[in-house]
Amino acid sequence: MNTEKLLHNLETFDPELWEVLRSSLLRQLTTLSLIPTTNAASPFASYLKGSTLGNDFLDHHAADHTSKLERMAAQRAAALFRAEHAIVRIGNPIAASRVVLLALAKPGDTILSFNLRKQEHCTGDRMQYNFLKFGLEPDTLRLDFAKIRSLAMQKMPDLIIYSPVNYPRNIDCRELRKIADDAGAYLWVDLGQNSGLVAAGMMDSPIPWADVVTFAASDALHGPQSGIILCKKKLADLLNRTVIDTGHVSLKKNVLAALVIIFREAACEEYRDYSEQVINNARALEKGLRESGCTLLCSPTENHLVLLRLPDGQDGETVAKKLEQAGLLVKPEQLMTSDDRISHSVLRLSSLDATTRSLIEDDMQKVGRVLGSFLNSAQSASDIQAVRKAIQKTVANLPLFSEDWLPELETVRDEDTDLMMKAMVHWYV
Repeated sequence: MNTEKLLHNLETFDPELWEVLRSSLLRQLTTLSLIPTTNAASPFASYLKGSTLGNDFLDHHAADHTSKLERMAAQRAAALFRAEHAIVRIGNPIAASRVVLLALAKPGDTILSFNLRKQEHCTGDRMQYNFLKFGLEPDTLRLDFAKIRSLAMQKMPDLIIYSPVNYPRNIDCRELRKIADDAGAYLWVDLGQNSGLVAAGMMDSPIPWADVVTFAASDALHGPQSGIILCKKKLADLLNRTVIDTGHVSLKKNVLAALVIIFREAACEEYRDYSEQVINNARALEKGLRESGCTLLCSPTENHLVLLRLPDGQDGETVAKKLEQAGLLVKPEQLMTSDDRISHSVLRLSSLDATTRSLIEDDMQKVGRVLGSFLNSAQSASDIQAVRKAIQKTVANLPLFSEDWLPELETVRDEDTDLMMKAMVHWYV
């Protein structure tokens, strides 16, 4: 059954489900997302995840057994990030975070964490820890390593966590490594959506300095929803056992195959070009916002993130809902500082998905001006309509994943290959 016939039959057989599918596709095509965790999967990864590999048998009884696909994914992840060991069988980054916490910390241990990141994943008696916060200085919005060192020497944490999901500047993780060593602590860095820029060599890697690094395989890396753990060889056995003990036996072969391909794609020149465009687009977005009179925090950006400070009196959730009506998706957040009394209401914006869809600097600058003008307007129905008109013009005829970012290949075909291709295209019989 070919794809067209399959979709027609699905519409007829289950119109309620079909409407969900249709609405999702229409929303993705007609909106522009600046949300950091939103990004399309690569066509290769999408195909493999939906392929007949999902039907293939995988023995879940041998918990420590690894399939060829899992070994391939782990080897490619380790090679891409120059890590000593990789774990790829975890279904999402939250589960990966819980594995790391359970492996490296005991109940009652002290954890020094950037903005208390990962505390939200600690539920259950086995995960009762003493979390302490370090953060950006209120006056500079930078990290004060001397202050972090002083706090670490005073509290002697067992684990230090750096997870800069709300921070658009890059830091030298060597300083955190020195602090962790002097405190006798493990160092865990969660890359968040910076994973792709690190893989492409556009950001300094924390891999040489951190004991453990985690990130999602989706968003920046264009893969399936999955959690990846990289670690030093000395921790490999401990983390492997914790993965198994917490029930993460394996992923299905279709997801593992999707992981295998995205780690190869991320090593290609096209992905490096994509990552460079991500940074250029983030800076262009900042430029457009400044031109419209907006205040930016931690600027200029050094990665994919842009932090737009909301004008006084504006509620981020309300603004985000109005912009969603206009087809522009944004993420409201609070930018915390080391002083609990001082934080900033911001929109946490990212250039990842817009770049995947083929937008370039001029486009992003215009989007910045449109967004900034809306924030400085009365935000009336007519203002929402003006944003909607501009966004519809911007996304008209855009793909969800631009072919510019696909590896250029010379295809060699023979009769056997053609027969196999036909069988795979019509794999529902």
